[in-house]
Amino acid sequence: MSEVERIERAHDDLQYLDNVLEDVGTSRSTRGGLLKKAAIATVGVGVLGPAGSALAGISRSSADSVATVTTTAVTAEALAVTVLSAAVKAAPGTKVAPFIPVLKAANQTEFDHYSALSSLGAKPLTTQFWVPNAALGPGNINLFKTIEVAETLFINAYLTGITVFAHAKQDKLARYAGEILGTEAEHRVLARYAQSVVEGKKLSKATVPNNKGFETYTVKSMAAVVAELEKAGFGFGKQTSAPGQMLTFPGNPSKNGTGFYVIAPSPA
Repeated sequence: MSEVERIERAHDDLQYLDNVLEDVGTSRSTRGGLLKKAAIATVGVGVLGPAGSALAGISRSSADSVATVTTTAVTAEALAVTVLSAAVKAAPGTKVAPFIPVLKAANQTEFDHYSALSSLGAKPLTTQFWVPNAALGPGNINLFKTIEVAETLFINAYLTGITVFAHAKQDKLARYAGEILGTEAEHRVLARYAQSVVEGKKLSKATVPNNKGFETYTVKSMAAVVAELEKAGFGFGKQTSAPGQMLTFPGNPSKNGTGFYVIAPSPA
């Protein structure tokens, strides 16, 4: 890539970020600060690049805002649909096959979250995701362990969202985040139960799936959520060092056989 092409691409990526931030209601002055930091990141990597660096530009370089929460969240929901769609397709004939309806319902729910966030103007920074082979494992054996970890991160993300939205006096967004968080917690508890079934473990005080009095809130920024997913081998628009494959966000699960209509598909 020539220097001129590199500069033009960087400019296009920064303009895209500006459009995203404007769509989710970020003020002109805040957008300017975030874009300045993103431009600095661009210099460091040559171009803002396919999504991963863009996430770094608006999330890791600044404190969380309505924009960083909604943009990161809609990207994470797209990742969830991508992974669950692959899991549903790989499930027949494996130990997780009895849980296919549960997986399909969860997949549709994640798409409904994506749709709700999109209706507010949030746009994913990528629809291409590097999914490590270990996330599913042979015969989907690691699937429910992966879901438990991912849902715990998503719950933490929406706890951050509630805090940010409340601080911004965006009560409707705070409630939406609470509604989404509730369903993510359902997914996690079902994943913990399914994990014990698939692995043939008896339930104990340590493994009972509903043993939390309050949510554990340890990952307290969207940047940290992204970092944990990357540490697990997931890539946002780029390949990571973990063996895996690049998958494309497949869209509505009910239209491709990996999901079905669920109750309350939009916020109250």
